[in-house]
Amino acid sequence: MKPYYVLLTGSKNNAGDFLIKHRAKSLFASKRPDREIIDFNAWERFDQKRLEVINGAKALLLVGGPSLRYDMYPEIYRLTGDLSDIKVPVSLMGVGWKSVTGRWKDTYSYSFSENSIQLLEKAAQSGLPVSVRDYHSLNSLFFNGFTNGIMTGCPAYYDLSSLAKSPEIPPSIQKVGFSLGVSFVKSPGMERQMKRQIIACRDHFETAEFQVLFHHSLTPSVTKAAYGGAMSEHLDKHQQFVQWLERENIAYKDISGDAQKLIETYSSVDLHIGYRVHAHIFMNSIGKLSLLFSEDGRASGSRGAIGGMVVDGYHGVRNGILAKASRKLTGWPDRFISNRYSTKDMLSMLEYEIYSGGQRTLAANSAIHQNYYQMTRYLKMLP
Repeated sequence: MKPYYVLLTGSKNNAGDFLIKHRAKSLFASKRPDREIIDFNAWERFDQKRLEVINGAKALLLVGGPSLRYDMYPEIYRLTGDLSDIKVPVSLMGVGWKSVTGRWKDTYSYSFSENSIQLLEKAAQSGLPVSVRDYHSLNSLFFNGFTNGIMTGCPAYYDLSSLAKSPEIPPSIQKVGFSLGVSFVKSPGMERQMKRQIIACRDHFETAEFQVLFHHSLTPSVTKAAYGGAMSEHLDKHQQFVQWLERENIAYKDISGDAQKLIETYSSVDLHIGYRVHAHIFMNSIGKLSLLFSEDGRASGSRGAIGGMVVDGYHGVRNGILAKASRKLTGWPDRFISNRYSTKDMLSMLEYEIYSGGQRTLAANSAIHQNYYQMTRYLKMLP
């Protein structure tokens, strides 16, 4: 067996997480064929046998997702109770911050727990760079004293077969996929907004095939097996949304559980509209039209990393102590201040994109190529 890396990945059920893993492994196969890859689940604590495998590796790499957060260790990456048990270099690859507001100024005060700081310090002491997926994440590290970051973008941005191609803007839109967000689970205003957007898209593209796409499973047993009881409210709200789609006679599809369903589904559409960042990432990676509604820091990070068509889904978040207390007692006020112009903004942005021959899409494609240089640089710096 060749020397190897151990990857810790977080794919349980969300289709986007599987895409990250799929694309990361393709990057290693292309840019580091001198290394084998062993993949472990990030949420599982190391036992002695697994620790021996990790300490035989050239490096331990914590890969992808909005895992750069306050409780990243040991809540996201379980690892081991004592980080000194890990004897090999540690790095993070394509990780991102998690922020409800998504504002740049929040990077100045972005905080990590003491345990998470220990993990970031261990990575810094390894002498390796840390790869992040957007500039918000990079700045969050910088303001915590970590200057070893590289903005490589998410591994999912890189479809190696598409990098040499330019985007092609179709003469007409024959098939549209709308990805549903998650903010509606706790926000009636965002739920109403998403329903208005879906109806507007269906009516605007009246001759096109139109489908709403779910990145998390709609099957209770599958969701419970992946997440336990933590997703019960999430699942209930999604089931209610499905019932609304059926009443409106709108087609929908569950694409959760692996990368292939995501790849095949979005490859077949001419246009993606919606809230799922990895749908937006995938479509831009293959040079297809995508409009993303921003509902948190993941979308604001993507906008900063590649640009493209991005509409503000909300104008702010009511996060104060009084608002939280009132919401807990009465369910009011709504956490999100939704953007009442978002539907009109979407339609005008799409109209201009077609008229301009894909101005934002072409710019995003160019940014992906620039970021790919940094991803390649990061991979070559690994031992």
